[in-house]
Amino acid sequence: MAKKSEKPVFGAINVPFAIFWSVPGVQEYENISGLAAANPITWAGNLTTEERLWLVDKVNTTAIFGEQVVIVDQQDKWFNVAAVLQRTRDNEWGQIGWVPASQVTVNNMYQAEWLHLPVVVVAVPLATLFRDIHLTEPVYELSYQVKLPLLAEREYYFKVRLPDGGIGYLSRCEALKASDLCFSRKNIIAEARQFLDLRYLWGGISSYGFDCSGFTFRLYQSQGIYLPRNSRQQSQEGTPVGKECLLPGDLLFFATDKGKGYIHHVGMYVKNYTMIHAPESRSAIKESRFDVDHYAQEYWGARRYGYEPEDYKTSCIPHPASIGKVSTAYKL
Repeated sequence: MAKKSEKPVFGAINVPFAIFWSVPGVQEYENISGLAAANPITWAGNLTTEERLWLVDKVNTTAIFGEQVVIVDQQDKWFNVAAVLQRTRDNEWGQIGWVPASQVTVNNMYQAEWLHLPVVVVAVPLATLFRDIHLTEPVYELSYQVKLPLLAEREYYFKVRLPDGGIGYLSRCEALKASDLCFSRKNIIAEARQFLDLRYLWGGISSYGFDCSGFTFRLYQSQGIYLPRNSRQQSQEGTPVGKECLLPGDLLFFATDKGKGYIHHVGMYVKNYTMIHAPESRSAIKESRFDVDHYAQEYWGARRYGYEPEDYKTSCIPHPASIGKVSTAYKL
């Protein structure tokens, strides 16, 4: 398995939804993984608040269909994998966790085409993957931001490669070519508002449920911009922005010790001291004021990752080229 000095073994998630557990081999974890993978919409929708709270600190992150992973280790029926695009400074390969080995496929054709072909991305909260060009034989409901290699495109559909080397089809009404993604303040707010009232899910990074940083990660991915997976590391990239210069799409961070301690939450600025965010396991995605109550006390600061041409016409907006000491998120 992949270690620092070895060539990595790449695989891909072959189910609609995979949970990355903190430890392997727990029968209850295996049972939950099976239920969640088989029907993530029903599984997540039926979770009680108590069950959502139970996931805290047991789950490291989650992943979606087709997502590339590096297989780091194996114990019996479990793989320790790192999600490649969920980057983190804590592991060179990406955010790490344990999944049932049956939920990961190693297919050289898929991996090669992921690297060398254009990619199609699901652009709606849920899209149907079909097995036929007539789009009449559904296979899975896929989450927002699932990415798959593009084999061909026609007027009504995209032909895509699947993780096991098979072929599937997506409606052009539900997917876009990744090369067409670009940052827009109006669009990123519209993307976020699609998920209002969706229940928070610890480790969530999909349409089945988001945690706070999983929500901002996927929203920026929809604009072609890739942030780190967790809120603390998201705060360490981008350009610092003062409250008086905030624009829609900027990320807002909140920390313990009255804003001076450990960063524990992130939301996205909308307007008029309002943010959209995934608060915590007892709640759902919503818009909240951040200049009142505990948010006002815990406000740490803001960061900007996306720019529009009009931004540079005001002196309030620093050009990223002028910020030499601030690292920036990258674009694929």
